[in-house]
Amino acid sequence: MSATKDKSLAESLITPDGKRVLVPVMAIYGANAAGKSNVLHALFLMRDMICGKYAKLLKGEPLPQEPFAFVEGEPEPTEFEIIYYYKGIKYAYGYSFDKERILTEYLYHWPRGREALVFSREKDKYEFRENIQEQTTLAGRTPENRLYLVSSNEWNCAQTEKAYLWFQQSIYGLLDVGMDIAQTISTIQEGGRKKERVLKEMLLADLGIKDVVIHGNKKAPEISTVHCLTDEKGKEAAYSLQMGQESMGTQRFFARIGLWLKAMEEGALLLVDEIESSMHPLLTRHLIEMIQDPQINTKHAQLIFTTHDTGLLDLTLLRRDQIWFAEKDERTMQTEVYALVDFSPRKGENISKGYLQGRYGAIPFIGGGENFWGE
Repeated sequence: MSATKDKSLAESLITPDGKRVLVPVMAIYGANAAGKSNVLHALFLMRDMICGKYAKLLKGEPLPQEPFAFVEGEPEPTEFEIIYYYKGIKYAYGYSFDKERILTEYLYHWPRGREALVFSREKDKYEFRENIQEQTTLAGRTPENRLYLVSSNEWNCAQTEKAYLWFQQSIYGLLDVGMDIAQTISTIQEGGRKKERVLKEMLLADLGIKDVVIHGNKKAPEISTVHCLTDEKGKEAAYSLQMGQESMGTQRFFARIGLWLKAMEEGALLLVDEIESSMHPLLTRHLIEMIQDPQINTKHAQLIFTTHDTGLLDLTLLRRDQIWFAEKDERTMQTEVYALVDFSPRKGENISKGYLQGRYGAIPFIGGGENFWGE
């Protein structure tokens, strides 16, 4: 998400350390089964291995490796690396693993603008630069199928704490086709300013909802929306609907707005698969514009989403370095992810038209020119 020298929409750019310039939003286009969702799933698997369901595997339990399927013989190890900023400090963290063990792991940081090793690992051999004796003890307590970043934080290791907290606090996502409304419900139940913000967004989205009322318990909440109608004499009356009676687009927007607001409040990274699902294009655009607007997104939250909505291929909404494509090589079945800037499009170019014409690749090849329906 590093910004190029593109001058457009410069006001939306982020500088986490006062030097490096990043974009707040990244859109990934591609045909079905091209592999674009795997970019998001990779980030989520990293989070799950660090602070989620795979973080504390018992000794001997298999690691969640899902190797590339289209190879003969033994699969290659899975490798991850991510470079990120937390509280103004740059970190580079990576590791590799197979089904049985962590093979390599390393963490670097730039506390004073210069690269410094925090730790490195090759199987059971570790290297440390600070607090060596204590960290060597912690390394000895780290099972072969667990990350040192995880085990060291179970013992409050100061050297790895901040790098760990970014994964714990700063990655949110909507990768399921279902609707997770838990965060929006939680925000409304907090009441006060937070509930007002949700209701304001529902009104701005022109959904006609004046209030949201929640009854029941956490496992089975009953959600009602309140609509106000005015008759011919000017008399106003309030009517309630169950959330299930609202349109699918309204339900989808309701499910997303709580997480959207939380991500912006925390300055988090928000991952969304098929952002346009069941929503009007203008609602989708509004959610993206919130992240792009520095007056709304004051904590520098970032958004990565996949989409098929060519209406978002608009250079008044997204910069050329914010539009990416995923394309699968039909011979090897491997996915390549590349940016629009690689094609050096002109500022006034119709990106949507060019994409549908195949100018940038990453579209499905339909048919083949033969008459499949003929005799």
